[in-house]
Amino acid sequence: MLRGWIEQAGRILSAAEAERLTAEELAACGGEFFLETAELTARDCYGIMPANHPAGVVSTASETLQVRPQVPVLGLEDAVAEAVRLRCSSDAVVTLSGGVDSTLVAALSGLPAIAVGAEGSHDADAAERAAEALGAKLTLHTITFEEVEAAVPEVLRILPRKNPMDLELAVTGYFICRLAKQCKASRILTGQAADELFAGYARYGRTDTLRADLEKDFAGLSLQRERDSAPAQHFGVWYSLPYMDERVVRCARFLPAEELVSGELRKVALRKVAEKYLPEEFAWKPKKAMQYGSGVSKMLARLSKKEGCRNTAELIEKISISDGE
Repeated sequence: MLRGWIEQAGRILSAAEAERLTAEELAACGGEFFLETAELTARDCYGIMPANHPAGVVSTASETLQVRPQVPVLGLEDAVAEAVRLRCSSDAVVTLSGGVDSTLVAALSGLPAIAVGAEGSHDADAAERAAEALGAKLTLHTITFEEVEAAVPEVLRILPRKNPMDLELAVTGYFICRLAKQCKASRILTGQAADELFAGYARYGRTDTLRADLEKDFAGLSLQRERDSAPAQHFGVWYSLPYMDERVVRCARFLPAEELVSGELRKVALRKVAEKYLPEEFAWKPKKAMQYGSGVSKMLARLSKKEGCRNTAELIEKISISDGE
């Protein structure tokens, strides 16, 4: 049984081909997959495909191997383009916020785009402008306060860690995944991991230990994937992450510091690639966190007040108690 997809030297394998691989051959493969046969169980290098099996491990009755994808060394532009190409399929959409990460994926893929946001929110407006600039088909869902109010208890029931930030992001993800399902997509391409690879957060401009900070944050992405996969699995869809392709990860790790952060600019190398495909407005657009850009954070603050809570943390506690957790 194969969930997801497996590549061998840039060629996507059929399920039948994948199931014939030996453990040693599978350990050299890339992709986003969970594979279980009579002989072995395996999960992709970074654990993109949700499964009850360790990330990056091939297990047989007699041995355990680490998955280390064997991919060619490419320049950053070619690496990102190939990572996107491998993830394009007829059942895929791109979640678009108008930021450089997702807009570049949308431009390279040519896939239909989806976006969510409150009326007049930053992300909704930016996604519409980006889609127009790219000539991309966009399906936009306007999130209402009533929808957020109804979704919060449902999201909390499936969320692995219940804290304000995870709730804000998971509620936004809830509407993204629901919209993807409504569009009859099962795969959602995103711009996730670009910030941790190419130094997208403001704090990276203030640190003296940039490379160590990036490595720590990249390692911590496994917790984010657990959070994000909760609403995705709820709707029967899954996230596909071009920036976590081994080709792209390898490029990012060898970039000099000045290609990551230069003065007030961050993600410099990625933006230089993006400006070849995008209008300057999107290639060099400053980052805005998803929960703020979508307007969900404000609506959760409003909901907290309505429920007599001082903040989202109290709201989580109140709803969890009422649900008997």
